[in-house]
Amino acid sequence: MGNRSKADFSHVSRAWLEPGQEPALLDLLADPVLHLVMRRDGLSMAELCNHIAVARSRLGFGGFGEGPCRCAA
Repeated sequence: MGNRSKADFSHVSRAWLEPGQEPALLDLLADPVLHLVMRRDGLSMAELCNHIAVARSRLGFGGFGEGPCRCAA
C-alpha cells in the first residue's frame, strides 16, 4: 500500500481492526482491491451477489432483503 496512512481508509469500519472482529460485508464489497481482483477474475458484482445469496440461502439466512448486496435481489 505504499505510503498510505490509516487515515486514507476512513470509509472502512474501524471495529474490524480489533482482534476477533470481522469486517462488515458492505466494507468488503466497497474495497477497491476486491473490485480489482474481481475484474481480473472476470467476476461481476451481480455474479458475486448471486453467489452470496446462494450461500446465505444454504445457511438458512434467506435472500438479501435489506442486506448489503441488494444488486442480486
